[in-house]
Amino acid sequence: MSSHSSSFSYLCFLTIFTFFHSSLSDQNSTTNIRCIEYERTALLEFKNDLIDGANRLVSWNRSNADCCIWYGITCNNLTGHVSEIRLRGPDAMADLKSQEASIQRFGGKVNPSLQNLTSLEYLDLSCNDFGGNPIPTYIGYLRNLTYLNLTESRFSGEVPSQLGDLSKLRVLSIRQLYSGDQYVQQVKSLQWLSGLSFLRHLDMGGVQLDGVFDWLQVPFTLVELHLVYCGLPPITPSLTMVNLTSLSVLDLSYNNFSTSSIPSWITSLHSLVSLNLANCNFNGPVPAGLMNMNSLTVLDLSNNQLTGIQETRNSSTLSVCNLREINLDWNKFDGKSLLDALTSLFECESSKLESLRFASSGLSGNLPRQLGKLKNLVHIDLNGNSISGSIPDSIGNLSSLQTLELGSNLISGPIPDSIGRLSSLLSMYLPSNSITGPLPESLGELSSLELLDLSYNEINGTLPQSIGNLTKLKQLIIEHNLLTGVVTEGHFANLTSLVTLRGDANMLRLELPADNWEPPFQLRILTLNNWSLGPKFPSWLRNQTDLFILYLDSTRISDNIPSWFWSTFPGLQYLNISDNNLSSVSLNDFLCSVEPKQIIYMHLGNTNISGVLPDCWSNWELLNILNLQNNNLTGEFPTSLANLSSLESLNVHNNKLSGEVPVNLMNSKSLQIIDLSENNFVGSIPTPIGGEATVLKLLSLRSNKLNGEIPDEICRLDSIQMLDLADNNLSGRIPNCFNNFSVMTGKVTPNPIVELAQQEFMGSAWLVMRGRVYGYGSILGLVTYLDLSSNRLHGVIPSEITQLVELRFLNLSNNRLTGRIPEKMGDMKLLELFDLSRNEVDGMIPSSMSKLSFLNLLNVAYNNLTGRIPSSTQFQSFQESSFVGNQLCGAPLSLRCGGGGGVVNASEEERSDDGPEWGLITSIVAGFVVGFWVVVAPLVGSKSWRMKYYEYLYKIWCKFCGS
Repeated sequence: MSSHSSSFSYLCFLTIFTFFHSSLSDQNSTTNIRCIEYERTALLEFKNDLIDGANRLVSWNRSNADCCIWYGITCNNLTGHVSEIRLRGPDAMADLKSQEASIQRFGGKVNPSLQNLTSLEYLDLSCNDFGGNPIPTYIGYLRNLTYLNLTESRFSGEVPSQLGDLSKLRVLSIRQLYSGDQYVQQVKSLQWLSGLSFLRHLDMGGVQLDGVFDWLQVPFTLVELHLVYCGLPPITPSLTMVNLTSLSVLDLSYNNFSTSSIPSWITSLHSLVSLNLANCNFNGPVPAGLMNMNSLTVLDLSNNQLTGIQETRNSSTLSVCNLREINLDWNKFDGKSLLDALTSLFECESSKLESLRFASSGLSGNLPRQLGKLKNLVHIDLNGNSISGSIPDSIGNLSSLQTLELGSNLISGPIPDSIGRLSSLLSMYLPSNSITGPLPESLGELSSLELLDLSYNEINGTLPQSIGNLTKLKQLIIEHNLLTGVVTEGHFANLTSLVTLRGDANMLRLELPADNWEPPFQLRILTLNNWSLGPKFPSWLRNQTDLFILYLDSTRISDNIPSWFWSTFPGLQYLNISDNNLSSVSLNDFLCSVEPKQIIYMHLGNTNISGVLPDCWSNWELLNILNLQNNNLTGEFPTSLANLSSLESLNVHNNKLSGEVPVNLMNSKSLQIIDLSENNFVGSIPTPIGGEATVLKLLSLRSNKLNGEIPDEICRLDSIQMLDLADNNLSGRIPNCFNNFSVMTGKVTPNPIVELAQQEFMGSAWLVMRGRVYGYGSILGLVTYLDLSSNRLHGVIPSEITQLVELRFLNLSNNRLTGRIPEKMGDMKLLELFDLSRNEVDGMIPSSMSKLSFLNLLNVAYNNLTGRIPSSTQFQSFQESSFVGNQLCGAPLSLRCGGGGGVVNASEEERSDDGPEWGLITSIVAGFVVGFWVVVAPLVGSKSWRMKYYEYLYKIWCKFCGS
């Protein structure tokens, strides 16, 4: 609601006017005016009912007899009557939860004595905390009030109609938008407004008007009307005119008008200067008449369902040239080009436009060169569209431009040299495009630049040394590009304001003349993944005492971690130094130092650290994610680590830890991920497991030395999405209670386990299919799997397993399972991989499995299966090796089936091949079409899911092709 800052223009004018009027009066008055006794008494009674935590009213006391000099009080210089009370609290837009703001607010209630101040003209009690009390009715007795401001003061209940008795009122503000849901005001009728014939400014934001259908029948004298988030009822489509000829500011944002179009009566408001209809659920095109309003300078139509700007035959007469701000963020201009959307603006000989915002509105086409004609532009925000082509050279004509935001588009080509002419530019935000070529040296001429974000592009070449000239630069973000070459101290020579440096995933090498280099900046965030920094640990970090995030993974460090590490970074919360050689690090020295740790995320995976994992984690109370995978850690699992109440993700995959799995891990109320795979843990799976408070979503005990049965208590992990118990010595039967897994059964929607930005700390989940291990770290949280392979499980496959309709990967191979494949396997419609090989399962493959349209890998080899292989697109596409070691027939095997399912002789085979198998062809075509759209349709709506999913499929394909 940033546009609301303009809503107080008229309010501020009256405030300033009143102040100067009072000042002039002071100069012509006697200097010893003393307030009237009964008014002083009324003020003291008013004070007694207030809670004044900051003692702001210390001057209000009987010993200070002249109330006209009390804090917040102004008296009329001729009569001595109290004329103004100004007791505004802290700004409601500030941190409402801060202790200081809470103390500064007045609390309590409004004493009825206030009604004795009959000469009061100005009353401001805004931004205080009256604890849900209703607005007092007796305010209506203050008949001389011209200004009443009760904004954000946490009143609730029905707004009293007695306010309609304040016939001299010019400003009324009772807005309640930021005070919390427990403070709700409502109005059942606005008839009382008819008595306010002098009213100019009305702000009822947040007041519930859902039952007021005549809300447009407000005083015709209004200059400003703010009805933000009022639950306004739908606008009558037949209404074409309203009697609000003086209206200059109209704000109806955050109301749901039931997907109607923008009403035509708005275009009759010929004095309108500012219009805000954001978040109103309007659809259809923006009316051409709206763009013809001569007086309109600010237009906010963001967060609607608008489909474009209505064309007009007489576009040359459009008054859009007077617009200073236009905001059409988050609309549905699907497929329309930016040039088409802004044609009328580009026709202006002298556009006044300063702010252009079309973020996430479905725009396409190239960035038009005509953009350079809008020479008054200060802000451009076109993020999140499908705009393509290169950035035009004409962008350099926008000498007033301060923010350029073109992120998450399809922009290609190099950044033009003309960009260096934007001497006023504060922020250049161009991430997630396809920008190529080397960076221009002219970037160093952007003398005002504070933010440069070029991440996730295809920029190559070296980093220009001219970047070192950007003395005001605070954030340099160039991660995930193709930059190469050497970075020297010259690149940082004058970056004295730099607090964020993110250069991940480039092939840059930092070369410094000496180990004692001291950077001119003090960083908060430093991420240099994949740079060449080693072999020594960077000593220049020793003066970066403000670091909050430090990522140095894969930087070729082969050294000890210096002893000054923790004392230098007392506020460090995010640490990633994985994929380096830290074999000489003493774990006791590094982990067991006495300083309390602020670390939330720590990744030390793939660092060759060795030795016993120490039991000294009591100082790590904030630790949220810990990754120690692929090292040489030994000893039993530390009790203090298992007891950390804040830990959500734990990965010690591929170490040499031994002993039993701690019970506390399985009963944690915070852990979502536990990966203990590929260690030497022994004993049985500990019980009890889980419970009502468990949030465990991934449990991997793969490749240990666990024995005993799978306990039924494991079914208490109702949030589990990935369960991997493979490659142990587990025996007994598969529990028949797996249908308690609420995510796998579809009773609960699966969620990403942690934010994608944190996945690098988590490592990967692992799944074995056909003897190969596959990692699914890139889509962790988007899949569900169950792996019980390579154990000594026996008995039948429980039918309850077929209720896991959201399961994507199921591996039961290399066990001693018997009986038949459950008939309802076809109900598991999302199943993609199913491995039942090397068991003792008999009977036929259920025909229902032909309905598994997502199944792309099946292995039932080496069982006792018999009969015909079901006919479907998927089954006929599998390799013969998926079915060997059984008594099966039919495609893809070379053995043909007879009428009873047996092998046919040669003559029967010849007769069976006389004509095309139209039923099979039809099923293949139908299966392909259905399968294609079932897969594609859900992915069309989400670009991020689509990219992750295709990346995953590509990796799987490559690995299988190599097998």
